[in-house]
Amino acid sequence: MIVSFGDATTRTSEVQLVRCNQGLNLWKLHQVHSIYKLVIHDLMSVEEANSGIDAILAQKNLYPPWVCVLLYGFCSSMVTPFAFSGDWINMATSFFIGTCVGCLQFIVSQRSNLYSNVFEVTASIVVSFCGRALGSIPKSNICFGATVQGSLALILPGYIILCGSLELQSRNIVAGAVRMFYAIIYSLFLGFGITLGAALFGWLYHDATNETTCAKHVSPWFRFIFVPAFSIGLALINQARWTQIPVMTFISCCGYVVTYFSGLHFKNSTEFTSAMAAFIIGILGNFYSRIWKGLAVSAMLPGIFVQVPSGVASQSSLLAGVQSANEITNSSSSSEAATADLSSSMSFGITMIQVSIGISVGLFASTLFVYPFGKKKTGLFTL
Repeated sequence: MIVSFGDATTRTSEVQLVRCNQGLNLWKLHQVHSIYKLVIHDLMSVEEANSGIDAILAQKNLYPPWVCVLLYGFCSSMVTPFAFSGDWINMATSFFIGTCVGCLQFIVSQRSNLYSNVFEVTASIVVSFCGRALGSIPKSNICFGATVQGSLALILPGYIILCGSLELQSRNIVAGAVRMFYAIIYSLFLGFGITLGAALFGWLYHDATNETTCAKHVSPWFRFIFVPAFSIGLALINQARWTQIPVMTFISCCGYVVTYFSGLHFKNSTEFTSAMAAFIIGILGNFYSRIWKGLAVSAMLPGIFVQVPSGVASQSSLLAGVQSANEITNSSSSSEAATADLSSSMSFGITMIQVSIGISVGLFASTLFVYPFGKKKTGLFTL
């Protein structure tokens, strides 16, 4: 975990690398921010603040791991229809495979530090292999593309991108650039795992499906249910308290509305739609912080998490490795195949760069809109 400490007197910053398991707990983040504001306004001493932070760290999570695993499957099923055009059958398969990914993340990786280093690759391999196997069942109507993307939606680097954007905005160039670069490499890991999993099943079963688009779709009107449900599930997975959820859900839904309608008008423009949605999310989050004195970052996180799968889905780059998998299985060695393999492997990373740029620009513009002269008493929009 990378932490940047700024010194206003010397106008310098110090970056510390903390070796620990990085996670996100929205309720504890809210409590720490409350203590931070009390210290800034001289309502609490530093010693009392240290004791309060120690007490917060000693608290148990609001929801145990097995609940998070079930919520993981629930969110995977909710994101499948509105982001990846899946139908009702694909929602069920995404719930099953997403629950398996949740077990790997919340149970297996928490018990093994060695496995946590390769969690992304192994999860994408398992999801791609199982998704292609289920999609290859004759007359099953299971869409390989929607199932795989929906099951992997929650491990896309949305939180890393948001942290990197906020670090860059607060002039912490080193920490922000490292996070952004890590998000891109993380995306390439996922793309490699999808390619490898699809290639393994294609090698075992020569009639494996190659369809990455779904023939049947759920009515768009159901998005009024799926998007709020996905936002609520995301908030609960990240240990948000029920009192925080209404604001998070409202901001997330507003951001998705902007993404949906701007995507209809500006097709294949991921960075532009992401920037517009992030601008609205940032404005609402900053107004929430300015008027109701809440924490803008925690309120915006589910909204940013919704933007990342939407941006990836607009380019279908997460499944670009299927073509590479077919070429690997068929032992193609032509120069055209090698060029296509390289471009398809890099397309997911390029899409994440576009999403990162769009979110960063949108958040910058929203902060400038709400705080044109900055904040004097507390930090601006940072973690």
